Amino acid sequence: MKTRTMTIIAAILTLAAALPGQSKDLDVQALPTEVGTLPAAPGGVLKLDLAGAYQLALTRNLDLQVGRYDLAMSDTTVRGSGGIFDPALRAWINGDSTQSPTSSVLQGANVYKNRDARFGLSLDTLLPTGAQIGLEATSTRSENNSTFFFLNPQWNAGFTASLTQPLLNGFGTVVNRASIVIAENLRDQTSVGFEVSVIQTLLNVEQAYWELVATREAVKVTEQSLELAQRLLDETEQRVEVGTSAPIDLVQSEATVASRKQEVIYAYNAAGTAEDNLKGFLGFDLPKEWQTRIETTDSYEVEPIELDLDNSIATALEKRPAILQQELEMQRLGLEVKVARNQKLPSLNLTGSYGFAGLSGTSVIEDPVTGEPVTIRQGWGDAGKQVLQGDFPGWTLGIQYSVPLGNHQAEEQLARARYALDRGEVQLAALRQEIIRQVRFAVRAVEDGAAAIDAAVAASKLAVRNLEAEQTKFNNGLSTNFQVSQIQEALATAQLSEIRARVDYRKALAAYYSATGTYLQSKSVEIVDPGAPESVHDYWKDVKWMQFVDFHQASDQVTIPAEQVSTGAE
Repeated sequence: MKTRTMTIIAAILTLAAALPGQSKDLDVQALPTEVGTLPAAPGGVLKLDLAGAYQLALTRNLDLQVGRYDLAMSDTTVRGSGGIFDPALRAWINGDSTQSPTSSVLQGANVYKNRDARFGLSLDTLLPTGAQIGLEATSTRSENNSTFFFLNPQWNAGFTASLTQPLLNGFGTVVNRASIVIAENLRDQTSVGFEVSVIQTLLNVEQAYWELVATREAVKVTEQSLELAQRLLDETEQRVEVGTSAPIDLVQSEATVASRKQEVIYAYNAAGTAEDNLKGFLGFDLPKEWQTRIETTDSYEVEPIELDLDNSIATALEKRPAILQQELEMQRLGLEVKVARNQKLPSLNLTGSYGFAGLSGTSVIEDPVTGEPVTIRQGWGDAGKQVLQGDFPGWTLGIQYSVPLGNHQAEEQLARARYALDRGEVQLAALRQEIIRQVRFAVRAVEDGAAAIDAAVAASKLAVRNLEAEQTKFNNGLSTNFQVSQIQEALATAQLSEIRARVDYRKALAAYYSATGTYLQSKSVEIVDPGAPESVHDYWKDVKWMQFVDFHQASDQVTIPAEQVSTGAE
């Protein structure tokens, strides 16, 4: 299958070009390649933008390597699928010796003794029309003790060309090339499956990348919150020393500091988990590689975009790989219906052969001059010469017809193939429904994400102002430690919500591109696939009259008997 070139609406292309780290095109090799090495990490720190993360995953992710080998194995299946048309060369040699009593003088001996030696060479092949063609050269040496054979021993030689051409069942390139077409179809499906794997891998990388960014930012927020709590504790200690606050106020501040320290520990743990998750998608392998610290360099901030739901749905229905994969499966099922329909036809074969024969051997004749017996010896070469000269031609021509009475097996196979095709149509319709649902969900998530960012930014700004005001009141003795701690916690919550809103928006964008089938284009990623190889002996495939199928096309529609349809009233 040729690499598909996908396009996307102008707004998406504009955004993709504007995204940081997306200016460099990335090529993905579809066939097996060597696993890439980890870039240099001075000081054990690997600085990584999102494009670099993509490149690393595309060369090191082992799941993608498995997909490449699946595609390579599909290539070998395509190349070998034409092997059904490989000629078969056979050679044989055998002999026998028999002795049998006789009951008639016409057999020329009281005990008939015979020895035969047979030699042969044949070449047979199947043509895409279903014809079986054979070439056969044979030779037999016979020797016996009968007095009635004037050639003894004798050599028989022959050469025959034969043809058996099905005219109904088994005729046509569609039927006989089915294994080739199915192999190519499955290869195409494997190629689309590899594309799905690439998309899922990059989507996982992006989600994990932004999650790492979010958790690292959360660490900063929790550390800042701990710093504010510690500052409040220090101020409270000073107030207690000068007698402006009661010692009991220290308990609240100390409890707050302890709680914030615990939050910092949790934040570091979440960041470590997110980093390991990203390393897994990037294909980190050796223990030393896992010790490398990833430092993200891309910012999660992005300008929200406006999406058109109708255009997004139309794009998804055109470009989602799952749609193409199901359409390819429908083509395969349609071919199986044609093959099953052909197998239901009666067998009508045209048979024919044409060849030459030769005979030689040892004979005893009477010399016309002396009257003495003279032995004349002729070997295999004399018989072969007769064949080459075409001295004794022979031919056969005939028609063979057979039909199974009832033909139940072929009928059921055809019905099963038709049901499978109809089921595939329903599955395709269900897939379209699911894609529409996913796109609607993705568009709504992007739109809601943009609104969530605006709300989170406003809440964060207000939380800062609120803390400043409460701190002023506290400094003037108009507020308590508890109130300040609560507002500090509210500020940390607002800042974390803003981080989460921005990261979730980034994730929603990635999910949107995946839902519309434009993810690779938005990331400037192209799959380099040379396409399916040519199958051997794949000829005559474009000759129309050889693509014979049953003329009863209307019978492909499956009709369910009325008695099998449930009314739902039971």
